[in-house]
Amino acid sequence: MTVVEMIIRTTISFLILYILCRFLNKKLIAQMTFFDFVAGITIGSVVASSMLMKDVPIYIGMFGLLLFCFYTFISSIVAMKSLWGRKVLEDEPTYLIKDGQILEEGLKKVRMTMDALLTTLRKKGYFYVDQIETAMMEMDGTVSILAKPPYLRAMKKDVFNVQPSRGIAQAFIIDGKILSKSLNILGKDTNWVEQILQENNISSINDVFFAQIDQQGTIYIDKREDISK
Repeated sequence: MTVVEMIIRTTISFLILYILCRFLNKKLIAQMTFFDFVAGITIGSVVASSMLMKDVPIYIGMFGLLLFCFYTFISSIVAMKSLWGRKVLEDEPTYLIKDGQILEEGLKKVRMTMDALLTTLRKKGYFYVDQIETAMMEMDGTVSILAKPPYLRAMKKDVFNVQPSRGIAQAFIIDGKILSKSLNILGKDTNWVEQILQENNISSINDVFFAQIDQQGTIYIDKREDISK
């Protein structure tokens, strides 16, 4: 491939790619779904192949690029105009916590572990699961959180109502299993766990999906049976 041919291929690819990005109206940047992410990578790969592979005529590569972008545009139109099409092409938000209860089925659907959910909550500024009213994974993979009314972000009228810190919460049961290391940190044993379960009318540890305690002694327990209002 000569330098002149490379300049021609690069110029044509740049112009067509720029026009197509304007045509798609920044769909691949704003509100990026998983499909949009894959589409963006594909478009970049097609342009790079058209620029560097001399065995592929430039017009063939650009035609494939135009056709792929046309299909991407059509899919976005279908998603906007049709509820059924939106569910097929873009899926829908998935509840991870609803009415203060952790939904194991939601976690399984998005393939998220309890540890990953706790990490996400902490990154959002919530160290205690019992503060959360609703958490859902959006179509772009981010997690949106609605705190319970007492734990909503403070406004100016609330700044003088300071509450003592609850410290770092420590999980001691995850997916029906006692975390021995956590009990050692807390200075507790399995007898304490059994006592806590009895106080909450829980007959078996297998009925518990998640449990944690903060430094003030507040205990949060989520059972496997999710009862949503």
